[in-house]
Amino acid sequence: MVFLLGLFWGSSFLFNEILLKHISPISIAFVRVAVSAMILIPFIIAKYGIKILTQSDIFNLTIMGVINNILPFSLIAVGQQFTTGGLASILNASTSFFTIIVASIFLTNEKLTSTRVLGVLIGVLGVSIAVGFDEIFSNINQGFGKYVILLGSLSYAFAVVWGKLKLSHLKPMIAATGMLTASSIIMLPIIGYGYMNELIVLEIDIIAIIILFAIIANVLAYFLYFKILESAGAGNLQICTIIIPPAAIILNALILGELITKTEIIGLMIIVIGLVILDGRALRYLKSR
Repeated sequence: MVFLLGLFWGSSFLFNEILLKHISPISIAFVRVAVSAMILIPFIIAKYGIKILTQSDIFNLTIMGVINNILPFSLIAVGQQFTTGGLASILNASTSFFTIIVASIFLTNEKLTSTRVLGVLIGVLGVSIAVGFDEIFSNINQGFGKYVILLGSLSYAFAVVWGKLKLSHLKPMIAATGMLTASSIIMLPIIGYGYMNELIVLEIDIIAIIILFAIIANVLAYFLYFKILESAGAGNLQICTIIIPPAAIILNALILGELITKTEIIGLMIIVIGLVILDGRALRYLKSR
C-alpha cells in the first residue's frame, strides 16, 4: 500500500504537466480540489451522516485548505511551467525537511535531535545540488520555478503542524473533505472572475483527465494514506516520501518522454539519504547489529 500511495502522489506531477498545456496553474489547483470534494462529500454523508462543525473547526479547516491545498497545488503547478515534473517531485521531497524545522518551532514534543539535524542538513545539500549551486547564488529569476516549488513544499510543512495543532480531534476523512470543500469555496470567486473562460471550453478528454487526477491523487490517495496510518503507523509514511520522486520521474519519462539530468539524480540520491536518516529505522537497525 505504501508503494501504491507513492505512485498515486507521484502521478500528480504527471497530471500537472499534461494539464498545463490546456489550463492555468490556478485552474489546475481549483479543479483538483473541487472534483475531489464533490466525490468525497456524498461518501462522508453516507458513512457519518451530516456533521455540524463548529465555527472554530470551519476556520481551522479553511486555513488548512489554504496551506495544504490552494498554495502548494498552485505554487507547484506554477513552478512546473519552468521546470520538469521529475525535478518538481525531487524538490517537493524537501517537505519532510521543512516539516522537521517548523515542527520543532511550534510543537513542544518535536525537538531537534542530532539525528534530525543531520538528516535535514543532508537533505538541504541534496536540494541545493538538484536546484544547482549556480542558480542559488545567481539572479533569482533564473531558478524561479524551482524556488516556487520549494515555497509550495514549505506550505505543506506548515500544514502538517497546523493539522496536528488544530484538527487532530476530527475524523481524518471528515477533515480531508472539509479542507477540500473549504479550498473549493475560497477559489470559486477567483475562478469565476478570471479563469472560467478556459474551463468552460475544455474538451471531454481533458475533463476525463481532470476527474482521473482528482480520483487518483486525492480521493484514492487519502483513503490509502489513512489506511496505512491505521494499520502500519506513521513511520511507514516516511517511506512514501522516498517513493514519490522516483515514481514521478518514471511516469513522466514513460508517458511524456521527460528526462532529468545527472545532477538532479545525484541530488535525489542525497535527499533520499537524508530522508532515511530522518526515518531513523535504518540507523536503529545498524546499531542493534
